[in-house]
Amino acid sequence: MNRGSAQTDSEPLQWGRIGQYILVYIFWFLFCALAFWAIWLIRTNLVEDIFFMRVNPWQLRAIDRWSIWVMGAGWVVGIFLVEGYLRKSIEQGRLLVSTSKLFLLLGVVIAASYIIHAL
Repeated sequence: MNRGSAQTDSEPLQWGRIGQYILVYIFWFLFCALAFWAIWLIRTNLVEDIFFMRVNPWQLRAIDRWSIWVMGAGWVVGIFLVEGYLRKSIEQGRLLVSTSKLFLLLGVVIAASYIIHAL
């Protein structure tokens, strides 16, 4: 009995599966970074629009701070949901489809933010 080996005969090492999980975490990190950037753009648009509506500075500051907290909490929840979604997509064999859906959704949000900023 070899106690130094972590691999058993019934569980062969699957390098393809390991590569897929590495790819998932690379995609996950990129998605988190892009989502953070999208939140920053949305916050900037929100604050600038409220600023040009000439609201009370106290209200502007409160809306700015609360929007950071709410969107930040949504970002953290989204991190965990996306990680689970991508890991499940490996088991279903739909990694590229799931990843492209996520990046398409994020691309639409970023594009909408830029369009709103341009108006």
